[in-house]
Amino acid sequence: MLTIGRLGTLADIEPKTLRYYDRVGLVRPRTRTAAGYRVYGEEVVERLRFIRRAKALAMSLADIRRILAVRDEGAAPCRHVVTLVGQNLAKVEAQISQLQRLRDDLRRLHRLLKDEIPPEPRSALDCPCFALIKDFQKPPPARARRRRHR
Repeated sequence: MLTIGRLGTLADIEPKTLRYYDRVGLVRPRTRTAAGYRVYGEEVVERLRFIRRAKALAMSLADIRRILAVRDEGAAPCRHVVTLVGQNLAKVEAQISQLQRLRDDLRRLHRLLKDEIPPEPRSALDCPCFALIKDFQKPPPARARRRRHR
């Protein structure tokens, strides 16, 4: 039997996080001492490791709770997990695509700023940064650029 402090050390999770997980139903103490302290079974260490890793893989606590509830009932949550991971993968791929576009925009803006900023701007009026950023536009999609050149 593990106290919350010992469990936190073994699972590398703060006691306040464990108390929160208890409140939201992710873990349950096996019992409480006469003084009201939570006491957990050894199996909770693996459960907490699962929770921590699932969170690192972008699963929400609600999704994790559902997976654990299905498992706790003795059923296999496999199909739900596959669907969930597929949805998270699609979200990450969309974010990567967005970040790549942002990187391209920042590269273009960086080149533009380096080309347009005078070597020694003396005042705000000499510095074109504000106007360059304010007026910065994304390039037209590749298809539209090709049509204009025809």
